Amino acid sequence: MKKKLVLITGSKQTRIILHDQLKELLDDYIFIECFAIDEELPGEIDGDVVLYSSESIKHEIKDRLDVQHAHEIVGNRTIHHKHINELLQIPAHTKVLIVNDDDKETLKLIESLYQVGINHVQFIPFKKQKTYYEGVEVAVSPGEIHLCPPYVKHVIDIGVRLFDMATIFELIKSFGFNQSNHSIIWDRYLRNIIELQKKLIEAEGQMKELHLHVKSVVNVVEDGILAVDFNKRITLFNKRLESLFQLSSSDVVDREIQHVISNKGLVEFITSSAEKSQYFNVNGYEMVIYKSMIQESNTTVATFKSVNQAVEIEGKAQSELRKNGFSAKYNYQDIIGEHPALLKTIEISRKMAVTQYPILIQGETGTGKELFAQAIHNHSTRKNGPFLAVNCSAMTDTLLESELFGYEEASFTGAQKGGKKGLFESADKGTIFLDEIGDISPRLQTQLLRVLQEKEIRRVGGTRVIPINVRIIAATHNNLLHKMKEGLFREDLYYRLHVLSLTIPPLRYRRTDIPLLIHHFISKSKTWTHIHPEAMKLLIEYEWLGNIRELKGVIEYLLTVCDENEVKAKDVEYRLSSQKEEHTLHEIENESVDLIELQENHALLETIKQCNDTGKAASRKWITQHLKGFTLTEQQVRNRLDVLEEKEYIIKRRGRAGTKITEKGLHYLYHLKTKQHLINP
Repeated sequence: MKKKLVLITGSKQTRIILHDQLKELLDDYIFIECFAIDEELPGEIDGDVVLYSSESIKHEIKDRLDVQHAHEIVGNRTIHHKHINELLQIPAHTKVLIVNDDDKETLKLIESLYQVGINHVQFIPFKKQKTYYEGVEVAVSPGEIHLCPPYVKHVIDIGVRLFDMATIFELIKSFGFNQSNHSIIWDRYLRNIIELQKKLIEAEGQMKELHLHVKSVVNVVEDGILAVDFNKRITLFNKRLESLFQLSSSDVVDREIQHVISNKGLVEFITSSAEKSQYFNVNGYEMVIYKSMIQESNTTVATFKSVNQAVEIEGKAQSELRKNGFSAKYNYQDIIGEHPALLKTIEISRKMAVTQYPILIQGETGTGKELFAQAIHNHSTRKNGPFLAVNCSAMTDTLLESELFGYEEASFTGAQKGGKKGLFESADKGTIFLDEIGDISPRLQTQLLRVLQEKEIRRVGGTRVIPINVRIIAATHNNLLHKMKEGLFREDLYYRLHVLSLTIPPLRYRRTDIPLLIHHFISKSKTWTHIHPEAMKLLIEYEWLGNIRELKGVIEYLLTVCDENEVKAKDVEYRLSSQKEEHTLHEIENESVDLIELQENHALLETIKQCNDTGKAASRKWITQHLKGFTLTEQQVRNRLDVLEEKEYIIKRRGRAGTKITEKGLHYLYHLKTKQHLINP
């Protein structure tokens, strides 16, 4: 006849789960009867062995049931094996709140967690009267999750704990099973553990495979991807971020984010801010960082995009307008630099922008004249109107006329049927930017003067006068004063355009802006390549006769040829040496001058350049006092400066405005330096 085991638990849920465990192991050998305190209990217990789910349960019913003739056992409980893997995945050193409805059982649960090897975290026992647990973001509970404080972000329910091996062994001993039965029961117990272990190994393999797949995917995207778990530890750090932060993924994964990223504002945004996106300057690169939450794993994912990428995404509404060339896409924030000379130029241009007068922008090739023109338009009252740009030096005189003024049907061979509206008409209520205005013919200068004076045009081949409301911004790298003296540019047009004049400083006058521009170009290239300090020094010291346009081209080359996401000094030296060779000056090579004149020119231009490099123009007195190798009077200096100005090597201004070397003069000076062995033998 089978003996009888009576199981007594606190709740129905515990009764069902523990009964299933005992039935699976012992049902072939004994009768099992189960009761729960929160259900109806019998008047008396009739069994050979009474098994209590905990000491507190035994204490609670000792005066309610007569069990004196039965053998009593208080079971030891342990974690269900299926939850162990989840517990092991909690990051090391995490503060974990252990939540149960009985203080003693809470301590026993902690003890059993240690016994099964969960010892890499800090356990904190839950107490009902305590309402605050500092720094706790994870809670573990055996089915009592309703007791967990609401501020705990991540709760792991390990369900009802099972009886451990020691309790099963004591039951076997109490019922006096023979050796054969004993072995079968143990085999069943171990089989469950082995089957679960197989599932864990299989799941772990699948997770590793998935992790490798995810890693391979995020390493080829153009964005930087960073993932942080609920304990603020980095779980993903892709190749793009390795370039941006100059850190290896293997060195940062599983470390707390605040120990990897020094920017406190960035760390706070990723880990605790309610904002979904925010702008940051990360190691010199302008970034928009987008944040999302994966609720299932309580993981935060941050996506790093360069500002240029973000603008592409968020500016699609204006893309078609820009394709047609009717929109100014740049604003003042797109002008990169912090040098006082540039900031002063920006300040002046902002004041000019709010007026309706024409503006003449002067500056060397590649300084960003059109960038300023677009920023002025977008800062003006015409910002909602069209912006059209035309390069006057890129077209023949006839073609430029028809483009600017339009033409009537049959006005010339090949004319479009019905005629064509010109750029002045298309730019009505907006701005037209005339680049390289110094290259237009005298005939077109006359027509442009009429536009400025009368605010009206006539199409080519037409007689009808068309009123227009257009603001003209003109630009040139030429010396218009010199052209005016030679009769190549109308004096009245010059003064009409020169109502508001803006001069863009060349890059060599604001060398401190070079690193900012380099970082900007790297950011736009979406590579986040690092510039070695020695390489940066060489780039800063170079003269950049082609200004920002030349710098941009060199950076694009360096990003293409550099190795391991780093531009080294040897890369820069090779490129800049070939760059200098490209600055050929055929006109200068063919000049016929004597040796003394060459020596004087070299000394004068070098002296003027040294003064200009400080951000100042050179007066004749200053040049006379600082001239090296020659003793010249102020009058002699004046005469020689007149010659240099005629050749467009310098620009002279009256009084304190002083003298400045031109781009052409810089080319000439470099040419003289290459011939120094002949000039100063």
